[in-house]
Formats: sequence, structure tokens, C-alpha cells
Amino acid sequence: MVLASLTDLGNYINLHPLFERVEQALITLDLSNPGEKIYIDGENLIAIPSFNKARSAEEVQLESHDKYIDIQICLQGEETIGWRDRQTCNTIKEPYNSDNDITFYSDQPSCYVTLKANQFAIFFPSDCHAPLIGTGVIKKVVFKVKIDL
Repeated sequence: MVLASLTDLGNYINLHPLFERVEQALITLDLSNPGEKIYIDGENLIAIPSFNKARSAEEVQLESHDKYIDIQICLQGEETIGWRDRQTCNTIKEPYNSDNDITFYSDQPSCYVTLKANQFAIFFPSDCHAPLIGTGVIKKVVFKVKIDL
């Protein structure tokens, strides 16, 4: 997992060939339509803006992805995200769904991070994460970056 200020996103573009396109997309995309999938590079790079009511830590579940890296960017509000090393998750609540690239776990996060507006977190397949913890409405965008190009 990586946690940083949006102004530092450029420091991480060498982690994946498509990360530079994420930085460009933030400048050029219209992120005002929540739930709309924006295909930047076909299935290889997708942006999903959202406006979600935050939930309590008890209401969220850890999740992981096999095919995509998540870059979750808080645009407005404050979002707490639970984290746990995937290798330490022992209880699968919902098995892997290949259509949505997601597995849910009953395990509890081992720690929490809080994203404020203009901060981001990168979650790799080894990172289980439980997003949208907090109060109020969270405006964010999630970039789904395909691992294998």
C-alpha cells in the first residue's frame, strides 16, 4: 500500500506503465458522474467516480483484487480505509468473483489510514482494504489499473 498527497502522485508513476495516464486523466476527465465507468485505455485503465455516504467500520468488509491495482483518490470529505496484508486473511466471506475482480473477507483490518481531500492510496493485490469508513459524504475516484498488460 502507498499513501500520499495527490501532489506527490508523480513520484509513483514508475511503479506501473499506466500510472502516468492516471495523473493525466485527473487533469482532463469529467469526474462529475458518480458510478460511471470511464474507460481510459479499454479494460486496462478505468476511472470510477463516486459520491458515497460513509459507513461505520462494522459495516464494511475487507476486499482484495487479483487483476487490478486500485488507486483510490479522495476528492472531497475524509475517508478512513481499513488495511490488512492479504496473506494474513484467513476467512473468505464471499469467494472470488471474476466478473467484478473481488474477494470479500470476514477478517478485521490490522490498521486504518485516513485520506483527506487530495490524498490517495494505492492498493495492490497483496493489500486487503475496507473503504468508505467515516461520516458524511465522500467524493472520490477509483482508478482500476490492470496488472498484466
